[in-house]
Amino acid sequence: MTFRGLINEVLIRLREDTISSDWSGDINDSITVSAYQKVIGALVNDAKRSIESFHDWTALRETKDIATVAATKNYNLSSGQELQILDVTNNTTGHTLQPVTKHYMNSIKYPTDPTGEPSYWCVNGVDSSGNLKVDLSPIPIAAETISFDITKYQDELTTAATVIKIPHQPVILGAWARALAERGEDGGTQSSLAAEEAAAALRQAIIIDGGHNRYELDWYIK
Repeated sequence: MTFRGLINEVLIRLREDTISSDWSGDINDSITVSAYQKVIGALVNDAKRSIESFHDWTALRETKDIATVAATKNYNLSSGQELQILDVTNNTTGHTLQPVTKHYMNSIKYPTDPTGEPSYWCVNGVDSSGNLKVDLSPIPIAAETISFDITKYQDELTTAATVIKIPHQPVILGAWARALAERGEDGGTQSSLAAEEAAAALRQAIIIDGGHNRYELDWYIK
């Protein structure tokens, strides 16, 4: 569903006028979208971001490859910092890299950092552009491809035709509950019922989406 479609679904539930056609550019710069419709757009984004944080949604998963450089320990994922790292694999050897703490990295750094095929990774801050940085250990001695499987939040919705990636129903109901609470016209009764519906829709969406990746919860003994 598009951003305009999400906003209109919330406006319908509020018995407000819907947006009749796509706007040009960023919604906040549009002169054809009313001030209240922009408020609903902001609430849609609030609901989206909240729901994205509850689950590693299949639609938000992607693989970020980095090319190692001999004698280089630190790498930039160039994907912002609002992400979760699910798995890290050395494509060249097929080995899985294990996550460790920065404390562990420091404990093996001195007196000399080990070198060789990377076996471990840890987060080591962000760069000036807000991109997550990671350290590898041992420090690579050759050019290899390391794949980071991640879930990354979708950018804030701003343009009319942008399609939301995660299930839309929890977002619509979550934004509706927020809009009712923002109005404060019913003493909280209707907004509480809307919040319960939104929570139920979120649970159902997680159950369905979790079924796509249910084997991640299985344990194996070798």
